[in-house]
Amino acid sequence: MKYLLYVTMVFSLFSCKKEAVETYQGKDGVSFFAYTYQQLHTTATRSYSFAFQSTVKTRDTMYIPLRITGKLSDQPRTVLLKTAQGTTATAGVDFELKEVAIPPGVSIFNYPLVLINSVGMASNVYRIVLEPAETKDFTLGTLGQTPYNNVNQGTEENFRYLKIDVTAQYIEPAYWEVYLAADFGAFSAVKYKFMVKVLGITDFSYEQIGPDGLLNFPVALRNALATYEAANGPLLDENGQKISFP
Repeated sequence: MKYLLYVTMVFSLFSCKKEAVETYQGKDGVSFFAYTYQQLHTTATRSYSFAFQSTVKTRDTMYIPLRITGKLSDQPRTVLLKTAQGTTATAGVDFELKEVAIPPGVSIFNYPLVLINSVGMASNVYRIVLEPAETKDFTLGTLGQTPYNNVNQGTEENFRYLKIDVTAQYIEPAYWEVYLAADFGAFSAVKYKFMVKVLGITDFSYEQIGPDGLLNFPVALRNALATYEAANGPLLDENGQKISFP
């Protein structure tokens, strides 16, 4: 009798464990993804300006990182983004959103957002607020933060909405306050144009200029500004303030 009771208890225990480890059978999800150090999270805004490009472009592609939450697949699957509340840009005029296929077996991928240099870009800053759209393969994925560990590169963010400001004007890049303000000073459109003219580059993000650029570019700009002022007097920004580099 005791033996029979013991066998019954063991069988019940294993039955419970089997039920507990059954895999989730629901629809897989997709969400925006970034490492926190990239300053690309739910409260951040990315920016793009056609004025910052080295050649005149009528359209360009911004690649948006997304992550799959759920099972990986050995088949291609489709992903689509849609606009959310707060969007001031016009689909088909200022940007394009298309359903795209992602390769089998990937968990992180880049969605190609097409930006169009429309007539209004010269005098306006348009905002695009994006969120993942439901497709036959995906729903909205898991949101939140994953702490740093030995596998990932830092604290990770999965989030629902991404804001993008797009224009053809000289606007302050989203990374300016994060990376450049301490070494380049306050942003102004005239200052940025001067930087582009002196250094011959348009992208001053940390990924592009690195620690050497943060160290050496301000020196080159101070020397160039001194030469300009000796010949022309102070360089004033669009607000009438004298431009300087720390």
